[in-house]
This record gives sequence, C-alpha cells and structure tokens, in this order.
Amino acid sequence: MSVAGMPRWKLALLIAGLPVTMALLAFIAMPRLYSLWCTITGTGMNPNNAAVAAAPDAPTGRFVEAFFEARIYDGLPLRFWCEQPSVQVEVGREAHNVYYLENTGDRVLHIRPIHQVSPISATPHFGMRLCFCFNDQVLQPGERKEFPVAFTFSPQLDPRTATVSVCYSLFAIDPGAPRSDEQLRIQRQVEGAGGVVSPGFKVMSEAEIEAMRRSERQERTP
Repeated sequence: MSVAGMPRWKLALLIAGLPVTMALLAFIAMPRLYSLWCTITGTGMNPNNAAVAAAPDAPTGRFVEAFFEARIYDGLPLRFWCEQPSVQVEVGREAHNVYYLENTGDRVLHIRPIHQVSPISATPHFGMRLCFCFNDQVLQPGERKEFPVAFTFSPQLDPRTATVSVCYSLFAIDPGAPRSDEQLRIQRQVEGAGGVVSPGFKVMSEAEIEAMRRSERQERTP
C-alpha cells in the first residue's frame, strides 16, 4: 500500500514513530553520538566488571548491607551526598541509589569522581551499570546535579560477606595539568580506601607513571 492510500490513523502512527526510530538507529549506527549523550548528561554506561553489571537478575535470597560514603578532596566547594546512606541489597539483583552534587562556590569546578569498594575481596563481584563516576564532571557556579547509580553484586560474592562499603571520592582536576601529576596526586589519596572500581582510573605502578611522564615530555618537545 502506498503512503498516499494509507488510512490517516496509520499515517499518524508512522509519522509519530519516525523520531524514535531515527534516534534508535543513530545510537546503534553511531556509538560516538551515544558517548556524546553520556558526556552531556554526565551519566555513564561504561560499566566496570561489565559481565557482572550486564548479567540478568539472579535472585539468591542472600542480602548484604551496602554503605555509601561521599568524600570531598582538594578543598572543593561542594555539597555531596547520597539519598540512602545504606541499602539492603539482594545478591544477584540490581539495586539503586542517587547521589547529589552542588557547587557552592563562585567558579567552575572540574571534578574527577572515583569509587572504591571495601572489602577488596568484593571488588571482582561488584558491577555498576549506571554511574556518574565513569566521566569527569563539570559544575558551574551554583549548579546542582542529580545522579542515579545502578549496581549489582554477583552470586559469586563470598557468602561470608555481610557488609560492603562503596566510597565515592571527588577530586579537583586541572584540565591543563600534566596527566602524570594528576594521576600521582589522586593515587596517593585513594590508597588504602578500598579496591578502585572506576573504569576511567586505575592505580598505576611507578614504572607506568614514569612512562606517562616520558610520553608527556615527548609531546612537549617541538
């Protein structure tokens, strides 16, 4: 049947569905557009422990209490808090929380969020499907943002584990500073606070940091 001979109600449905169809095709065909969307909204879907985060719900009847911490470093003028300081989570089933950030200062803030899990033995069994910690954040003066997080503990979590701490730390970053300096400064502050599970940040060895510095010196050489 041609479009011209199509009943009006069918034509209306076709027209209404075009934007949704085009948007879905854009996200499928152009991953960079999807990445841009994540960057604009400040919410990431680049999960750590992707297999855990993407696994379908597998209820176990076993629960752990997840405690959520919010820490601010480098004198950042921020309010940073979560909706639920603790959550009873069924192992194998996705759970949720919400974090809030508010810039209480008069300057633009460039922030690197890092999250860590303790005890470290829980780290390989903890997956985050949705988190603001996958991207650096920028807050304008007086701006407030709300960030949902979605997380899962896999059924392989040690059954003796009754509580887990999830610590979110915010660090100031200078977009113009050497990457190695930022890495070393942040790394020294997060050491001992649990296993780092932020996909965009890993604890580096001295050799890796030195290799980064050599690369930076080469980039500066005319």
